[in-house]
Amino acid sequence: MYFFKPIILRFLLIYIIFLPLALAATEIDFTRFLMNYSLEESTEDSDSFFGTQGPARLIVARSNTNMNLKIHLNNNEIIIDKTMNGEEIIELPISLIEQNIIKVSLQGVYKDKFTLRIKQSGKVNLNVISRIHFNTNVTDFSRTKEFFNKLGFEKLSGAPETNTLAMAEAIGIETPTKYDGSKGGEPGGYLLHAELLGKNNFKGGVIDVIEFTIPRNNEKPYQFMNQIGMISASLITSNIKADYEYMLSIGINFLASPKTLSDGRRFAIFQDPDGTFYKLVEGMEKTDEFNKTYIYEIGEVTFNVTDIERSEAWYKMFGFKTIKRLTNNENIETSRGLGFSENIVNKSIFMQHQEDQSRLEFIKWIKPYENSKPYSIPINHPGIHRIAFATTNIEDDVRQLKLQGVEFISDITPCCSGPNSSSSIVAFYDPDGIIVELAEIPFFARIFFPIILWFRGLVN
Repeated sequence: MYFFKPIILRFLLIYIIFLPLALAATEIDFTRFLMNYSLEESTEDSDSFFGTQGPARLIVARSNTNMNLKIHLNNNEIIIDKTMNGEEIIELPISLIEQNIIKVSLQGVYKDKFTLRIKQSGKVNLNVISRIHFNTNVTDFSRTKEFFNKLGFEKLSGAPETNTLAMAEAIGIETPTKYDGSKGGEPGGYLLHAELLGKNNFKGGVIDVIEFTIPRNNEKPYQFMNQIGMISASLITSNIKADYEYMLSIGINFLASPKTLSDGRRFAIFQDPDGTFYKLVEGMEKTDEFNKTYIYEIGEVTFNVTDIERSEAWYKMFGFKTIKRLTNNENIETSRGLGFSENIVNKSIFMQHQEDQSRLEFIKWIKPYENSKPYSIPINHPGIHRIAFATTNIEDDVRQLKLQGVEFISDITPCCSGPNSSSSIVAFYDPDGIIVELAEIPFFARIFFPIILWFRGLVN
């Protein structure tokens, strides 16, 4: 019954090796600059931003069509009140250089609100093939592993507890630390314990669970579901009622019993032992498979962002495509399921990777509004602090990202066994300051890991 396997294996090898060569550059409509103004009186403001030399568009949306607005861009004056002709939104052609200076002058205005956005198209062809994991930092690894074991999660692999100074610096750690080198690795680096955990043959990827001993961070994760940053990750279940009752019986904390969102999804928010949010979501797939819970997949990682349009374009660079767009106005019952005592309003999109089908969710909160900052470096804050994508050419990806003004935390660094490592990583910031990582997959792993997963699916 498996006579066709050699043919399929040959097809998979051709697909995995040669597909990257056939990928065309993606046209991205970047938001180079964004400012939301809410004004009580006349104001003057200035800022600088990155661009590439060439054409761009200046977009102004305003609530007061009689405002006297002047913009100076690289010493060129743009007078908006004479060009808008009473319209609330206007788009003007402009030109950018690499480092741009913008000055805004607004006079004779009372309680006005307006948005100033500068957009510029660019072509990018990154080599990202999948989401590897998201990283949840914890304060007690043993306690957290027991927590996930009770949900049916298993260990895929561990990671070195110590490493080089370069690896410490690659995740934003200021060196030297107080680590003395007694457990291996280089003195002045980090000391941690980490494992990759997943479920159902690691469908949907894995969670990179880390407890940092040096440097230590005992702060609380995000306390509210609308704070800016990676706020939660979804675990998809085929029986939310049974899983909720079981998880409640073993002492897992839920914000509320399962609720139904306005788009029809059933969910329940729970927390790990440190208080990091996870979302139990009832999926479309119906299966009798049971391993302590009916959870069968790690689903979307949820980002709270300040501007969906900007984030959508930025993550498109990594191979993600928007598959769903929602405006959510939830009733009080559903809002309580998210931890709020008032009706919530937000906008969201779901993006799916074109290769591995992994998903990301981006939410812009309108009510209750929140404008906090995401976790900063070093990347050791309890909670979901980092997301990692696999690439087949990290040097080329870094070159392209730098051409688009992406800010990096460090240079490309050998990972994770010192200078003889077979892979490399690099970390950087998204437009909101959320930390993203690229990890280069060794050539042999690019070929054999997908085949192993494919074969595992056949025998199971």
